[in-house]
Amino acid sequence: MIMRRRNFIKNSALAAATLSFDFPKVKNKSKEKLLSAYYFRAHMYTMVPRQVREDLQWMADLGTDAVCPAIIEQDLFAAVENMDIICNEAEKLGMKVFAVPSRWAGLIAGAPKVPSIFTIQNPNTYAMHENGKPFTSSVSGRISSFYHPKTVRFFKDAIDKMMELWPIAGITWDEPKVYGDLDYSQAAREALGNQINKDRHNKAFSDFWSELNKHIKENHPSVSTHFFIQAKAWKKPNVLKHSSQISHLDYYGCDGRPWYIKDGGQLESEGKVLLGEEQGEVFLDLAKKNGKKSLWLIENHNMAMADAQLMDKRMPEIMEKDVDHLIYYYYPRNLEDPDKIMNIMASHLKKWK
Repeated sequence: MIMRRRNFIKNSALAAATLSFDFPKVKNKSKEKLLSAYYFRAHMYTMVPRQVREDLQWMADLGTDAVCPAIIEQDLFAAVENMDIICNEAEKLGMKVFAVPSRWAGLIAGAPKVPSIFTIQNPNTYAMHENGKPFTSSVSGRISSFYHPKTVRFFKDAIDKMMELWPIAGITWDEPKVYGDLDYSQAAREALGNQINKDRHNKAFSDFWSELNKHIKENHPSVSTHFFIQAKAWKKPNVLKHSSQISHLDYYGCDGRPWYIKDGGQLESEGKVLLGEEQGEVFLDLAKKNGKKSLWLIENHNMAMADAQLMDKRMPEIMEKDVDHLIYYYYPRNLEDPDKIMNIMASHLKKWK
């Protein structure tokens, strides 16, 4: 019998404890390990404080350290009180708030899939293909060039505004979008001259994130910085090389399905899995090699019900990996039976720390 969401949340500790899984306890886990929950857009317009309390209590009962709301550009002026409520409830439970800037200038993922106001209002910042056509995402429209000084200024101002509004303890850069996509805009040409190639472009894109992280550390020194790319980037050594060397960065990693390529299952994109020495586990090694802590985001969203059993089977292996910051989606989008997926997640996550 499947527990309905509201009953499950209200009795979360019992629900997790009574599941009949018998997996080994995780060994050698550091007290510094972080467990975070992506809490995306649940209350963008419909804000019920009681439900926020219940949601965050569910997270806290599993030992979740931080709640991670998505922050789109509009939220900086149109959802201030919504975020206030989330931050206040998190504080009562001793949880931190890690912001996930979303779709800013079209350069990062997050939620929801919306165009960037900044980019729409500043067409002179568009990233451009060699044929003169602007970069366009199929899900969020135009993309600004990170080479353009207006784009850099926009990010820094938005970061500072976010810090002014809310007690943000960490910032997560979620799936930056233009690694490997050569930009021929005027700003890019001025920065790279006639030597526009993937190596120089990927380094410049990583330098962009280094500059933003430096701004955070200099102006908001208590805020931690987190960055991850899609696990499928294991196939792109140049992207791995430059992204893992981003400076002023505390946590580095990837997101993907919690199983192996050989397991099959519905993937977000080809090769985007966490398990496998040549796949998601590469990021754990790169983080350590470059003096950073490691990060994995478990993609339990947009998942076919046929894969629930596969996730259940492989989650014990995820729990055993030496990951410093583990993130999961709380009741994410596009699931046929969200309660079943979250029951499975709870049965494993409660054993992580």
